[in-house]
Amino acid sequence: MNATRAAQLTFRQKWQLALSVSIIYMPLRLYISFFDFRQISLLQRLPLWVMELTVIVLFFFVWINLIEWIQQRLFSWFGNDFLIEFKIPAQVVMFVIACAMAVIYNTGFRTLWGTAENTLESQFGITQSQSDEIRLVNQQTRPQRRKAYNALTILALLSAFYLASNRRAYHQLEEVQLKAERLEKENVQAQFTALKSQVSPHFLFNNFSILTSLVETNPALSVQFINRLSKAYRYILEHSDHERINLKTELSFIETYIFLLNIRFDDKLQVSIKVSEQEAKQYSIAPLTLQLLVENAVKHNRMSAEQPLKVSIFTYDNYLVVSNPIQARLKPEPSTRLGMKNIINRYKLLTDCPVLVKEQNNLFIVQIPLLQ
Repeated sequence: MNATRAAQLTFRQKWQLALSVSIIYMPLRLYISFFDFRQISLLQRLPLWVMELTVIVLFFFVWINLIEWIQQRLFSWFGNDFLIEFKIPAQVVMFVIACAMAVIYNTGFRTLWGTAENTLESQFGITQSQSDEIRLVNQQTRPQRRKAYNALTILALLSAFYLASNRRAYHQLEEVQLKAERLEKENVQAQFTALKSQVSPHFLFNNFSILTSLVETNPALSVQFINRLSKAYRYILEHSDHERINLKTELSFIETYIFLLNIRFDDKLQVSIKVSEQEAKQYSIAPLTLQLLVENAVKHNRMSAEQPLKVSIFTYDNYLVVSNPIQARLKPEPSTRLGMKNIINRYKLLTDCPVLVKEQNNLFIVQIPLLQ
């Protein structure tokens, strides 16, 4: 299955994460700021602390949004892998950016704090008085506290980064698991559809009737017919529950299936396969895709010796194309369209490239994306 970019956090999840980190970060920052809380007026400091908490939450919210943007850049730098954030190169990049953000934040916050203190004192008369002892200690420890602020901020930024990455990875793994479960159900449905068509009374009656006539007129061909019929059933039973299968193996099966159809319809059905040996080995498809498409063409179109049904199978621009002229039956057979829906749904889980179904120039065309 193709790698998918990591899921993005919702607006609410970003705020929740920013608040969670801030609640842990701010008490530690206060612990570094004051060596003796008994000499601090809590009431006088409360407005500043409310401002500080608001700024911190906004800062981490901006950081988490920046992480989202950086995460998209990481895909182009280091590869399209939704766990790329946990690899060493990506972590080094985030560490460097976190260091720069910490220095910028603490430098700006010191200016903001000083401005707020002066405003409270000049406008509201709330003084942030400190004893001479505290003022002296603050001056002596200022360089160490600045380093501690930067280190603490870097750790907090990296913690937010890893928490956001873990949450995205968790949601992505949930999505992958859901897709795997859906794909398993689609494969089971495909297997059931194929088996149902192959073991239906009508199909068995036709093949047994053909086999009866061949035994009487052409014993050698009847042996070959039995071998091909058993090979077709063996393929369905062994490979129909696989997620994907090599294109060469699928083409080998479809040739067997076409052999059975040609014995039944004589020269009324003509299937042309133009796929190079290299392409057949290089690409994969979902098993039973071609069988369902050929069966669909036979079911919905009339054929005769004068106007045979010509089905073409070829590759074009990373797609496997199956086309046939529209020769609608005079009495159309009822269709549930489950076969085509099943193919479309299976490929939605296997690749981002869609299955293309269209009618053009009196041709019914289905383009199946080739899987690497």
